[in-house]
Amino acid sequence: MTLWVVDTAPLIFLAKLDRLYLLKESASEVIVPPAVIREVNAQVDDATQQVNQATNTWLQVRSVSNTELLNLLLADLGEGEAEAIVLARELSADRAVLDDLDARRFARRIGLPLIGTVGLLLTARRQDKIPSLQAEIDHLRQAGFWTSEALVEAVLRSVDEWKD
Repeated sequence: MTLWVVDTAPLIFLAKLDRLYLLKESASEVIVPPAVIREVNAQVDDATQQVNQATNTWLQVRSVSNTELLNLLLADLGEGEAEAIVLARELSADRAVLDDLDARRFARRIGLPLIGTVGLLLTARRQDKIPSLQAEIDHLRQAGFWTSEALVEAVLRSVDEWKD
């Protein structure tokens, strides 16, 4: 049984790509803290509807209990990232699904195993669940996702999709 805790950005961007199912297929339990749902619902669109549908079926919402650690993290991170990290630690999650660089750095420092949106798409491409990683990254960028050119090049090279 695998348990993943997911932050806001991966949920929204995967929903915008119609790829939320990648989370469901990757872990036995997919959990988000309440702050993530509040952030998702801050701007209602098709992605919001997909996430809310998922919370009615397979996406679980759970609260954090370690408010002391949460308050420490809130000094440097957004509410969704902070709650996701605390919850992942409390539940000994197999993965924390985070895109925010500061959140990823902190999660690494405390030993949380990580994956992000690009990592999920890379895994899906390697498993032939998506036909083109390049197309997915292009769609992500059109939806407002930012990532470094170096990362894009590295992941595209790893699946032989990089064009020099």
